[in-house]
Amino acid sequence: MSAKIFRDPLYNYIALERQSEKWLIELLDTPEVQRLGRIHQLGVSYLTYRGADHNRLAHSLGVLHLMQQATAHLCSEYEDAQVEQAQVPLLAAALIHDVGHGPFSHLFEPCLEIDHEEWSKKVILCEDQDMKVHKVLKNVDRYLPNKVAELIDKDNYDHPSWMKYLLSSQLDMDRLDYLRRDSLFTGAGYGHYDFYRIVNTLEFHVDADGTKNIVWSERSKFAIEEYVFARHYMYQNVYLHKTTRGFEKLLLAMWKRAKLLRDNGDEVSLVPAIQEFWAANDPTVQQYLRIEEFTVLQQIQNWTTHPDKSLSDLARRFLNRNRFSMIEPPPPKDGLAPSNAEWEAALLALVKAHSEFDPPEMYCLKDEVKGKYNQPYFPEKEEDDQSVKNAIRLLVDGKPVEISQVLERLKPLTQEPVERVRYYIPRELLAEARKLRAEWK
Repeated sequence: MSAKIFRDPLYNYIALERQSEKWLIELLDTPEVQRLGRIHQLGVSYLTYRGADHNRLAHSLGVLHLMQQATAHLCSEYEDAQVEQAQVPLLAAALIHDVGHGPFSHLFEPCLEIDHEEWSKKVILCEDQDMKVHKVLKNVDRYLPNKVAELIDKDNYDHPSWMKYLLSSQLDMDRLDYLRRDSLFTGAGYGHYDFYRIVNTLEFHVDADGTKNIVWSERSKFAIEEYVFARHYMYQNVYLHKTTRGFEKLLLAMWKRAKLLRDNGDEVSLVPAIQEFWAANDPTVQQYLRIEEFTVLQQIQNWTTHPDKSLSDLARRFLNRNRFSMIEPPPPKDGLAPSNAEWEAALLALVKAHSEFDPPEMYCLKDEVKGKYNQPYFPEKEEDDQSVKNAIRLLVDGKPVEISQVLERLKPLTQEPVERVRYYIPRELLAEARKLRAEWK
């Protein structure tokens, strides 16, 4: 067989040629990339959506597949040496753009005080003998590790802007895959849009200074509109789901409690991989990669019998899905809404009245979602260089036009939503909290 075939629920088949793309197969088979198969794509969303057990590796393969299609389309449309030369670094970056993710994807970053993009670059550039990603890339081209690390670095603009756009923008191959994949595995049903049309109507527009930019044919406008609305609905119903956010807050509170105990000199019975990482002033890539989801779950299991009642209680609640319940601040009365500080103080007083929930701040958790994290599309703004680089543009009468100027229905989605504030408390206290909220004056 001339190609290695992977079955995929979104694309049916993903094919890698055994000769011309042998290096991609080798890259996929490295331990660093295979580790992504043991990391949930949606963190702890599987506790809300029980089918959401898909992983970062499947997503990375999907991004690679879309990048194959996008670059092949551009090569067929334009006889351009730059486009042909860009294929290898773009395909590599598509496959390993998430290689630095930690347990439960983005969720665990504050626990370990890490940035997954920084660790992705470290993994790619690590030349230690037991690290395979760098070796595979260097065998293709000695400069390839640096090219890929620069491509996934959002603050690096050494590569043509169109290359960065395909990998990281408001309509990149990453988002095109995860929106549909997350929709499928959660069963939410919102991620339906014509991805094939979007990928195959890519075009270049060359500015007066010779800069190539990615634009789309006007005939793809409704497919892109579906995509933007899908992103909106997925944020509202999946990514910011109240139950998922509650589990996230519970896990972070547990970790905060453990760190506080450790900083105070108490024994917190850390598993070796986490102990080693925390003890290092400058952790190595190997030390970081040894922390996996099963490592974290084993740590939480150990904490279920910890002598600190708060830590053990939080650990048991997480493992047994005994979630905290969400309650919002009271609505305005007579045109006046209580401040978040007032409502938080009232909830904290309620928790303090129950001695079993000690310390009370571990049982009254605030969740703030800034408006910008809830906005599905950012229109182009002259004063915001990032929005100019990442905006979606249609080619109308030969000129690039930002898409919300063409499609009126998208304009409401370009407005930054108000900040959303929610609180999480033990479900045992929910009835009392609801009564407090109803009687609030």
